[in-house]
Amino acid sequence: MEKIEYSDFLNRRKARAIGVCLIGISLGLAITGTSWARGAKPAANTPQACQTTARLMSQSCAGNVVDDDRLAVANCLNLATDDARRQCQMDARIAREEAAGLCDDQLDARKVACDLLKESRYENDPLTNPGLSFIDPNTVGGANTPNPFFSLKAGQTRVLRSGENFQETVVILVTDKVRKVLGQPCRVVIDATVTANTTGNTVSYTPVEIDNGWFAQEQSGDIYSCGELALVFENGSLRNLDGSFEAGVELAKSGLLISTTPTAHQVHRQQFALDEAEDIVQYDALATSAAVAEGGDNPKFPCSGQCLRTLESTPLDPNVGEFKYYRAGVGFVLSVEHEDRGADRDARGAS
Repeated sequence: MEKIEYSDFLNRRKARAIGVCLIGISLGLAITGTSWARGAKPAANTPQACQTTARLMSQSCAGNVVDDDRLAVANCLNLATDDARRQCQMDARIAREEAAGLCDDQLDARKVACDLLKESRYENDPLTNPGLSFIDPNTVGGANTPNPFFSLKAGQTRVLRSGENFQETVVILVTDKVRKVLGQPCRVVIDATVTANTTGNTVSYTPVEIDNGWFAQEQSGDIYSCGELALVFENGSLRNLDGSFEAGVELAKSGLLISTTPTAHQVHRQQFALDEAEDIVQYDALATSAAVAEGGDNPKFPCSGQCLRTLESTPLDPNVGEFKYYRAGVGFVLSVEHEDRGADRDARGAS
């Protein structure tokens, strides 16, 4: 058993302790070669390329902080009054300090990820691996059995509740559309998050985020993330496309989203698009239920000790992690978000 020590890391970042978020739950695990997503093996047994990537991304982040600060100060100079300019410059300084702190956290998070993954470089895209055979998504549920945790069978629709007070409605639709990515057929899945607004007898919906995700199923049943178009809204208006990527475009690569036969404590990347999508998943427990401290099981779809629990995180948001619970044959039934050692239940009543 190989133990990965986090004491030095946590001591360096006491002000922004990541708790269990950044796969810190993995203390004491053995990480073996079998933890790799099939088709994405390291070129060597050393983490040098991964660690160098982490440092280069930190330098890029620092450069962006300087550029953003200069832009903010330039805008401040063009405000009408002294008070407005002073306040604007003060806000810019606070924003710069917070952004610089995030750069430090992301560097530490990426270094920890390198240790967990035992990764030199993520050089091979699974979608181009001749050893993998990707199926026509339209055969899922017919000639090919769906992945028990993430089905690509067309027509499936789920309505979920999310948010601290379940104020958000999430609709997931597995469409019958197929998008080719790097020559492989990827199912289009729409994931729309909205908030409801009631005025008298009228209900309107305000978009929060709408994702068009593309997923491929390999002959074994494993599901791979081919990319996604993420539309992020603020007050109902499109704000950005953060998190969007497509394998094969601007050096982005696909990754294993979820295995059909996960191994306990297995860790792998779910995609690789630097500064856009760098999600990492760990199969934390193969047959479990949500803890009482987390609010217990989803009453509509209880785990009853049989759920797969994953811990998902990203170095891009190093102080937040998410436990997800999947029931075989049903799929995703519950998530619990952890932030700075706290936990917020994001129970999603699938239907």
